[in-house]
Amino acid sequence: MKTKKAKLIFHEPEGLPDTTLVEAYGISNRFPRHVHTSYIFILVDQGERRLNINSTALTYKAGELCILPPGIPHSCASSCEKDSLQHAYRAICVNTRYMQKLTAEICDRPCREPDFNPAVIYKDYDRASFDELFALINIPGTGLEKQAALNSFLYHIIEEHSRGEIITQKTGPQHEALQRVKNFIDHNFQQKITLHDLAETACLSPFHLQKLFVGKYGRSPQEYLIFRRVQEARALIENRTTIIDAALKSGFSDQSHFSRHFKKIIGISPGQFFQENG
Repeated sequence: MKTKKAKLIFHEPEGLPDTTLVEAYGISNRFPRHVHTSYIFILVDQGERRLNINSTALTYKAGELCILPPGIPHSCASSCEKDSLQHAYRAICVNTRYMQKLTAEICDRPCREPDFNPAVIYKDYDRASFDELFALINIPGTGLEKQAALNSFLYHIIEEHSRGEIITQKTGPQHEALQRVKNFIDHNFQQKITLHDLAETACLSPFHLQKLFVGKYGRSPQEYLIFRRVQEARALIENRTTIIDAALKSGFSDQSHFSRHFKKIIGISPGQFFQENG
């Protein structure tokens, strides 16, 4: 990550009412002993960050994750105040109610919120989903993608790192349910679709829908939605529709977001494709 001008930014992402995202670049800060009422997931991007938890001193380096459950007394600071421009971190703050909801989805029964050992430096986590969530912060019309990225990150954390017994509830293949979801996306991909819409269509929890859909179709529901939109945009451009109109008519509300996915799926930018096929 390139060094940026000193910033500390708090985001309230559209479509994620239970979550706050924090971006900190090039800062030197020190927080005395305190507690949080939410779950905090802190990823160090550059430099080091020190935490003192229950008399245990921990130093987190770039690429390492800190998990702080609610109510854990701790103090923290950037490790080198003289070289603060080299320190950067990002954090996901999630309220207790939402964490309890996701745990109930995994177990398929009402249960308590998960617990984590705060005195651990975590290196096994879903970095791709973490980065994707932050990449989508300010892009309109990406509520489903934001929700899916957040949930994917948290599902992995809960399943792999929570203390206590978290038993993933098994379910059958659910072929008909998954086909309903696929058909729903095929007929509505140009519209705004939420995770609730898809889970309700399948009569499955978002957790099981995600797992089973990937197993059956090789893509997650949100990835399939993007694929259908890109395929539609491609057909429109081939019929000499302008790039902007093709993006809007296929369901994208942000052109840069459209261009990113178009190049990822088709292999070249929309502009290049238009020149060669428009």
